[in-house]
Amino acid sequence: MGPMIQLYSSFIRRKEMNTVLGCLVTDSVGPGEYAVKFSKAARETLRVEAVAAMRSPYLALCIGLRRLGLKAGSLVAISPLAPLYHKLATEDAGFEPAYYDYDSETCEFDFSGMTGKNLAAMVLYEPFGLLPEKSAILSMGLPIIEDMSQSLGASRDGVWAGSIGNLALYGLEQGAIVTAGGGALLAASSRRDAPIVKELSETMPREIALTDYNAALGLAQLKDLPDALERRGSLDSSFKRELAKTRHRAILQKGEGQGGLSVFPVLIESGMRDVVVYARKNGIEAAPAFEQSLVSMEDFPQICPGAHALALRCAIFPLHEKIGTKDARLIEKVLATLP
Repeated sequence: MGPMIQLYSSFIRRKEMNTVLGCLVTDSVGPGEYAVKFSKAARETLRVEAVAAMRSPYLALCIGLRRLGLKAGSLVAISPLAPLYHKLATEDAGFEPAYYDYDSETCEFDFSGMTGKNLAAMVLYEPFGLLPEKSAILSMGLPIIEDMSQSLGASRDGVWAGSIGNLALYGLEQGAIVTAGGGALLAASSRRDAPIVKELSETMPREIALTDYNAALGLAQLKDLPDALERRGSLDSSFKRELAKTRHRAILQKGEGQGGLSVFPVLIESGMRDVVVYARKNGIEAAPAFEQSLVSMEDFPQICPGAHALALRCAIFPLHEKIGTKDARLIEKVLATLP
C-alpha cells in the first residue's frame, strides 16, 4: 500500500476493474442495465423491500426528507457528528435542523435535549455503525431516515442496520465498505414505506439516477461483501486485543451484535495530536474521527457537549479488507504502544 497505510485504499481489484470495463464497452455509461442489476443486488444485501440508486447522498437525503410528507419549515432532528451535507440537505429540503447529542464515553445516542421540541422527523446518523435501541427510537413516534453509511453489516439485539427507520440511506462514497466512487442508495425496509422508494426509482430523472459506471463498481464490491466483512471483523478483533493493553478504549456496540466495520475508532485518554502524530510517524494514517463533521465547524453552536467531547477525543485507524498481514501487524503494534 505504499510507505503509509492509508485509511482508505484506492486500489481496484482485477475483478472490479473487469466489471467496470465491461460497462464502459457498452453504449450506456449513464443509468441503465448495470444500475438495475446493482439496485436488485443491493436490495437483497440490505434486506429491504425497495431501493433507489442516486448520484449523491445529498440528493438521497434531500429527496427522502421531502417524500416524508412534512410541512415546510418543520423541525428535523439531525446529528452533530454527521457529515456537513446533512444540514445542507435538511435546509434545502425546506426544513429547520435541530441537534440531538451522544454520550461522550460510549457514543450512545442521547435524545434528552429533544424533549419539548416540536419535532416532525429525525435523521438517525450511526457513527461507526453503533446502532441505537430500536424501541427507544420508535417510542418517539417520528418518521425516521436512518443513515447507515457506516453501519453495513451491523446489528444490535437482532435488529439489523437499515431496518430502524422508515427510509434508510447508504452513501456509496469513498471510505464506505461498498463504494461506487460516488452515489447513494435510498431504501425502504417495510412494505408500508416501499411504495415511496419504488415510485421514486421509476420516475426520477436520469440526471439524478446512479450511472452504470458507478453501479458497475458497486456491483463488483457487493459480490465480495461477505469476504470483506469477514476480513474486517477479524482485523477489528485483533486491533481491540492490542488496544486493550493501553489506557485508550475501543468504542463498543451496546447489547448483542456487531458494530460497523468501516474504520477502527479509538477513544483517546491523552492528547489527540500526540496519538495522531505517533501513528503517522510509524506509517499509520490515523486521523480525528469527526474533523469533517458538523460539530467541528467553526460556527457550530455551543450545544451537544457529548458530541463536542467525542470530536476532541475520538481518532480513527485503518480497517480495510485489503490490509495484508504485515501491515496489520504494524497497526497492532502502534495501537498497543499509543502514548
